Amino acid sequence: MKTTIRVSTKVIMFVAAGLAGQALAPAQQVARPVSLTDQEVAKAEAAAKASGPGSADAAWTRLGDAFMQKGRETADVSYYGRAEGAYRKALAANPKSVEALVGMAWVDGGRHEFERSVEFANKAIALDPGRTDAYGLLGDAAVEMGDYEKAFEQYQKMLDLRPDVSSYSRGAHLLFLTGDLRKATLLMSKAIGSGAPYAENTAWCRAQWALMQFSVGSYLSASQMLTEGLKAAPNNYHLLAAMGKVKAAMKDYDAAIDYYKKAEAIVPQHEVVVALGDLYTLQGKTNEAAAQYALVDVIHKLNRANGVIGDMQMAQFFADHDRNLDEAVRMAEAEYAVRPNVYVADTLAWCYYKTGRIADAQKLIGKALSHQTPEAMFLYHQGAIFEKAGRTEQAKTALYQALSVSPNFHPLAAAAAEKMVYDLGSVSR
Repeated sequence: MKTTIRVSTKVIMFVAAGLAGQALAPAQQVARPVSLTDQEVAKAEAAAKASGPGSADAAWTRLGDAFMQKGRETADVSYYGRAEGAYRKALAANPKSVEALVGMAWVDGGRHEFERSVEFANKAIALDPGRTDAYGLLGDAAVEMGDYEKAFEQYQKMLDLRPDVSSYSRGAHLLFLTGDLRKATLLMSKAIGSGAPYAENTAWCRAQWALMQFSVGSYLSASQMLTEGLKAAPNNYHLLAAMGKVKAAMKDYDAAIDYYKKAEAIVPQHEVVVALGDLYTLQGKTNEAAAQYALVDVIHKLNRANGVIGDMQMAQFFADHDRNLDEAVRMAEAEYAVRPNVYVADTLAWCYYKTGRIADAQKLIGKALSHQTPEAMFLYHQGAIFEKAGRTEQAKTALYQALSVSPNFHPLAAAAAEKMVYDLGSVSR
């Protein structure tokens, strides 16, 4: 059994405050009401401790599920270790507990240990071929490993067995990845309307729907969806982070920073911390940006300590900010060897570009765009790579596409794309 270091949200926030050289803001110190998930964790812990030989597996599985739900709501990866401990106690009581096997697949999927996740999910299906969540986890692993055909197969089995928030949202995400935005948004709308056992599940779907709209420049509709979601779940991390991204695209930077800070107060996560740093950079607030960027490495180490593997985000961060570029290439190549999906392909292409390996960059950016995923960042990277390769007309086309798909796709990168278009002589000021 893997030893897991548990790091609480309070500890991470203390580190974040120390890096920023200031005390936690009052808003970060306000105690929030006990959520339904917190209540479920407390009830499940009591039930697990009181369980007898005939009910131990169900009781410990219930606790594992509660910990995983709490982890979803807070994006706090320390809950993976707690959930794993509970599921292993369930399996010790009953090695054929389908629910606990699925739970272990869930934990390993969250940690990006997809081969192990597949192994546990297949064990569950062998015992119960109608286990829909196991098919979902197999599909998740296939998505991360870039096997979209297999992912469609697994998600379709899930949809056929039980069309609900979980199967709808997974199918929507895969449709988005493979370039069918219309069907993706329709299916995510079904997920939102289908109801969910926890408010967080619906909030996550609202955030994903909004991010799909963001990807094609529909910032107002994205903002409206998120505003509606935040009325029901004002402290939801996913909604707050998505709203920060949308507000930045609308160039309401003060509001974007406010939303990102609220998300960071729940638990600092890589994407939000980097986004805050980039907005501070845009505003010339170098000290604040440096504090955020310093936190990136802390988060990466804490994630590693809690069993989460994978370096794609760090490789992307290094490449975007011209840091440790040789290390970025090494990280991205290692990721691509086991997770050759479109996002890792894009990251590796960008790392190659930043280290002057333009021929390699061209191959990988082609892979990233092979499914027509509506990501303006991919097109911007393609344009920059083509420009370095001397393919000027193709560079212009890619850059124009990026800016037409989502004009403000990133506060720094969109500005760089505009400058590159100007420098190529395609527009006049």
